[in-house]
Amino acid sequence: MFVFYNILISFLFLLFLPFSLLHVFGKAEFVVRDYLERLGVYPKCFKDYLERVKKEKKDLVWIHAASLGEIKMATAILNGLQERQTDFNYVVSTNSRAGRQMAEQLFGPEKTILIPVDLPWIIKHLVEKIRPKLSIFVEFEAHPNLIHFLSKTGSKLVLLNGSMDNKILKDYYAYFPGLLALTLRKFDFLGMKTAKEAEKIKNMGVEPDKIEVTGNIKMDYSFKIIVEDKIKRLKQKLQIPANAEVIIVGSTHSGEEELIFNIYRELKREVETLVLLPAPRHIERTKRIKRLGEKYGLKLVERSKIDSLAGWLTGDEILILDTMGELAELYSIATIVFVGGSLVDKGGHNLFEPVVYGKPVLFGPYIQDFAELAQLLMAKRKGIMVKD
Repeated sequence: MFVFYNILISFLFLLFLPFSLLHVFGKAEFVVRDYLERLGVYPKCFKDYLERVKKEKKDLVWIHAASLGEIKMATAILNGLQERQTDFNYVVSTNSRAGRQMAEQLFGPEKTILIPVDLPWIIKHLVEKIRPKLSIFVEFEAHPNLIHFLSKTGSKLVLLNGSMDNKILKDYYAYFPGLLALTLRKFDFLGMKTAKEAEKIKNMGVEPDKIEVTGNIKMDYSFKIIVEDKIKRLKQKLQIPANAEVIIVGSTHSGEEELIFNIYRELKREVETLVLLPAPRHIERTKRIKRLGEKYGLKLVERSKIDSLAGWLTGDEILILDTMGELAELYSIATIVFVGGSLVDKGGHNLFEPVVYGKPVLFGPYIQDFAELAQLLMAKRKGIMVKD
């Protein structure tokens, strides 16, 4: 099945390569950079860093974190490792541009890469170049070749926050019976979110002594509870009145903003002091969301521009969060929070970030990636599942 997988993805890659080349031709520099990294072509700073690591003869740890939430977990993991052993280097890979931007801010561009297409010849070259002693996957995704070649080079493989409920994962591996079990058995340690998840992988033939229920480490963040003075300063920074009722809709996806804009217009008629802050999961969608808002007669102002705009909020304006790394702290100024990726079938996003500030949280029915936490919040009457 592994051979069939490689034949099929190689065929599809070659089939669509000419179209993808046409797509990126003439695009912005950052789009071309993303494209090259997907093909395993990385910037000079990354190559120089690897050369420096080789000369220092230090152990290297590779952390793969899919996107923004996992990048934050990677920070906690690295902090934990550094408390126990300081004499090592690391690289962090991610799947998304937003994740890479966050990782570059946290770890530096020389240590951060986009994960390439899971083609054997691309992955093999990258793995042999990095040669990590330890590879940590924060949540599990569809990278059979990456896991195969890491295992082959002698790297220890660790999975944290493991779950088999990821929709992409299910869809991907469904075409290749047996490949998922084969891939999971190559791990040396699998930390699963729940006993139910642990049981699933035991039934796939993974050795029980490799498996441990570690819980959801997305709940292990060491957030600081923000005092009232800090909340006041955050509102002043965003030029939001102190008496404003703030709705933050975090990590939204296409198909959710339309519903939010409709509701906002109705609520604004009832609550004059209402201010809406949508935060798209992928900030490159900002322009598209602004145009969508215009169709609803709404004016959206980018967070990145308000520092040069005195008094941007004069009426019904909406502040769209098009910056990286601010959302988690800004939840503290919210009256109520909606967490996106849950009215459309994306599995939901981190519900814990707003709850830690005592904020009531709404989410849609597609919350399978955080099902256990969602059930707990509903049982404690801190969260509400909505259908629309």
